[in-house]
Amino acid sequence: MHNGQELPRDRWGAPVLVDEEGRSHQVQAGFSWRQLSPTVELDGRTVVASAPLPIPVRVVLLAFVVVGFFGGAIGVVLSMSAALVSAALLRRPGRNAGHVFGAVVVPLAAIVVFLLVAVWLS
Repeated sequence: MHNGQELPRDRWGAPVLVDEEGRSHQVQAGFSWRQLSPTVELDGRTVVASAPLPIPVRVVLLAFVVVGFFGGAIGVVLSMSAALVSAALLRRPGRNAGHVFGAVVVPLAAIVVFLLVAVWLS
């Protein structure tokens, strides 16, 4: 969206941003696993679309995702979901103690759910 309106599209359907001089620029949305954040690519330049997380937080969340891979499909889904929810909570504008607490509790809840499912399946 630009100024409250959807961006025009080129002949292949990709969104195009037109500047004041009438030049069109290719726009693509993506996701950076390194930043755990959505990205926007404009003419080959990638920009993180939300506030960056501190490096220690990113390292812990990415480590949590990597450990989740050892838990099979359920572990991957739970760890990735928990990491993304935690990152979103920590990026909220006006972040308060409740958001930080939620960002800590969500991965712990994912671990508990994984253990309950593992016990139930065994």
